[in-house]
Amino acid sequence: MKMKLGEADESGRRKPVPIKSSEKNILADKVIKATGQKYDDFVFGNEKVNVMQGKISFGKVPVFCCGDMAWGGTVVEAIGSGNEAAKEVDAFLKKVEYKNTERNMDKVLSSQMNFNYYIPSPSRQNQFIKTKKLFNNFSEVIGGLYCEQIAVEAGRCLHCGECYLCGNCFNFCPDAAVSLDDKNRLQINYDYCKGCGICVHECPCASIRFEDDLIPV
Repeated sequence: MKMKLGEADESGRRKPVPIKSSEKNILADKVIKATGQKYDDFVFGNEKVNVMQGKISFGKVPVFCCGDMAWGGTVVEAIGSGNEAAKEVDAFLKKVEYKNTERNMDKVLSSQMNFNYYIPSPSRQNQFIKTKKLFNNFSEVIGGLYCEQIAVEAGRCLHCGECYLCGNCFNFCPDAAVSLDDKNRLQINYDYCKGCGICVHECPCASIRFEDDLIPV
């Protein structure tokens, strides 16, 4: 059955929904199921272990958890979790103190982004190598990207929730409340800011948050 992306949920993710009357039968020798997978816990044997981010207590063997064993629910979160675990492993091997990096778990939804400032750019497709013989064949099926392709692919980043100094807030501020500090970072002078919210509306990547802070009199 063919699927299509449905409406976005509260987290902004679109779930697949079936397309009616799209069923068909496919004859196959083997089927590899890859839906709703979970992590392998064979390393723990028959013991019940409460997995969490980073090094956990498990006998005499150092075990570091990340990704789906920690707080990685999406691909992006899993990559961040793996990077953080790698830092902890590095500190463990060097026998130095490990300091956890503070994470901002606030999510930026597509509805908060201003896509008018982004030029559509297609993704680069990896080379796919087709082969008829799969038995005992461990060669790469999907090839990598060249350096030039990687640079173009990295340039497609939308910088969701992260300021990349586009200067829109500086250009559109009617009160000249936005300026650059000594470290070339954009900052807001609240003595001049009137709270109009134009900077928030014109920010492409939703890196500025506008909240009403009501102080009771």
